[in-house]
Amino acid sequence: MKIIHVITSLKKAAGTSVFCAEVCNGLAVAGHDVTIAVVDSTSADCYPLDPRIKLTSISSLLYNFALSTRSARLECDVIHIHALWSPILHKISKLVRANKIPTVWSTHGMTAPWSMRHKWWKKFPAWLLYQKKDLKSAAVIHCTTNLEVEWNHALGLKKCFVAPLGTQLPELHSTNSANRNNHTLLFVGRIYPVKGLTNLIKAWSLCDSQNWKLRIVGPDQAGHKAELEVLIKDMGLCDSVEFVGPRYGKDLSQEYDNCDCLVLPSFTENFGATVVDALAHGKPCIASIFTPWSGLRERECGWWVSNEPEVLASAIYEMITLDDVRRHEMGARGRKLVAEKYTWDAVVKAMVRGYEEVLDGRA
Repeated sequence: MKIIHVITSLKKAAGTSVFCAEVCNGLAVAGHDVTIAVVDSTSADCYPLDPRIKLTSISSLLYNFALSTRSARLECDVIHIHALWSPILHKISKLVRANKIPTVWSTHGMTAPWSMRHKWWKKFPAWLLYQKKDLKSAAVIHCTTNLEVEWNHALGLKKCFVAPLGTQLPELHSTNSANRNNHTLLFVGRIYPVKGLTNLIKAWSLCDSQNWKLRIVGPDQAGHKAELEVLIKDMGLCDSVEFVGPRYGKDLSQEYDNCDCLVLPSFTENFGATVVDALAHGKPCIASIFTPWSGLRERECGWWVSNEPEVLASAIYEMITLDDVRRHEMGARGRKLVAEKYTWDAVVKAMVRGYEEVLDGRA
């Protein structure tokens, strides 16, 4: 198949970038002809790509589309568009319709009720003017969970299929768990209100976290870190909470290796890729009920609880009071879950099935 993926950015910090890049890497390895169109195709901060992938700018793709409507049809089997609310993606969608090329659209959690309400004064006009029409014109909408399918159905978007996010199973390394003075609860993600970090810090203040650190890894957005630092100071937590900025590649893998548990207290997540990454490293996880991770409780590899500070604190305290053997057993069960369902190889195969169904007219 010849597939063009369209995304505004391939920056390493974004979950949309990770999904797009890893799927494209897998498609290229499998022998498919893959092109990625981005706003800036020369950015040095891009997620690593397989050398067989062709990288171009969205402006070049728009030019090629414009030419194809006047002459021959642009040679492409499927166009896969990532994320919402971008006028330039709307332009691509219009030209794709004019060229009658099947479109797969990944909503990446952006149709979640919380997300739709957040900055609604910007999104509502865009929804009415173009976004809903663009999504309805797609051959199929890709969702990462059944929960995201429900969000899309509620908005009148019925043609959906599911393929989760994935990870690679890393080699397991020894951790710092033997050092009783250095236990770590890890958060990985954007420092942004939707991630529930305010509730996490309040929960942390309710725990007897002696000999434990809350380590927050990720980029600051909209100045939220400064707000959290004020809260941390007011609650007297400066010695037990630390911000370390974003980490990527081997540095991020080391963060997972060196932690005892991951926490994801978000108010909404279409998937929560950091949970998969932590489980792949053999670590248990605490995730809020606003994430699609009931499997943590069902497979006994973590906690799935409300992100209200008192409830979250109870889960954290239960995790802290477990011995290292119990936490290791939970992490081992989580790693087995990832091996069964969430490797990138499995995700790529699911995406290929989705593309094939589109081309066969079944989607």
